Parts: sequence; C-alpha cells; structure tokens
Amino acid sequence: MTDADEPVCPWKDVPAGALVWHFHHEKMLLEAAMEPLNMRAAFILSNKPEAERVTRLRLLRPVVHPEKMPAAVLAAYAARLQADTARLQAHAALSQAHAAWSQADAALSQAHAAWSQADAAWSQADEAWRKADAALSSAIIDNHSAIEALHREECPDCPWDGQTIFPIVDKGPEDHDA
Repeated sequence: MTDADEPVCPWKDVPAGALVWHFHHEKMLLEAAMEPLNMRAAFILSNKPEAERVTRLRLLRPVVHPEKMPAAVLAAYAARLQADTARLQAHAALSQAHAAWSQADAALSQAHAAWSQADAAWSQADEAWRKADAALSSAIIDNHSAIEALHREECPDCPWDGQTIFPIVDKGPEDHDA
C-alpha cells in the first residue's frame, strides 16, 4: 500500500477529550475521547479482532458539527472539559509531590542505612567499653592493697577512710547530744 492508497484518517489529529462517534463499539454512541484518536486507532489495529478493524476505524471519527448538539450536552461537555483541566492540574501536582516523596524516601533510606551502620558501630564500641570498664573494676578490686598504699603515699593528708573522704569524726562528748 502506498501513501496515495491510504484511507483518509479522520482521527489522525483528534486529541483526547474531543467529542467522537463510536469510540467504543457498544452502549455509547457519543463519547468524549479518553485518548487521542490516533492512539485509539493503533489500539484497534493491534488488539481488536481483524474482522472488526475496518468497521471500527471507518466509524471512529470526531463530531463534525458539535454546535448542533443539544444545549444540555454542550453544557455537560464544557463542564467535563473544565473538570478534566482541573484533574490534569491536580495530577501534575500529585506527580510532583510523588517525585518529592520518592526523593525524600530515598534520602530517608540512606539516612536509615547510615544510622543502622553507626548504631552497629556504637554497639560494638559500647560492648568493648563495658568489657574494658569491667576489667578495670576487677583490676582495682584485685589490687586494692597496692592501690591503698599508693594513695597513702600520694595523698598523705587525705581523710579517706576506705569508704568516703567525709568520714564522721567523733571529737568527744561535747559534740554529742544529751
């Protein structure tokens, strides 16, 4: 088939939303196209039974004289176009919000991975510190006598009594209540 042999395509440049005849083959004679008619035609050519394709494509076409439609249809169609514009704008905002959410989610995932890694490192370091602290406490207890002797040598005027640096000192009977 050559370009000269191609049938005229009344749906070639018809956008989504246009009033069209026979967008679907049953129930609705007139519809607002859900997609550009060239996309609908491509869908028909690739997905509909071969025996139906010629008829579907022959009948698929935009309304030539929408001004002849009843006023109620035109009013409803205008309201649909306006609602569709608002819906498209809302969808764009939703897409932008979704993109921002996806970026934030990726950042959250990275932050969580970094936190998990840092938490694991901290847990290991804390465990090592606890073991080292316990070893120090044991070494101090095990070497109590040597530590006490070194303390007496280095702090000769210290009041340490083995428990506190503020021991109760009994100064005599005058300090006691009667």
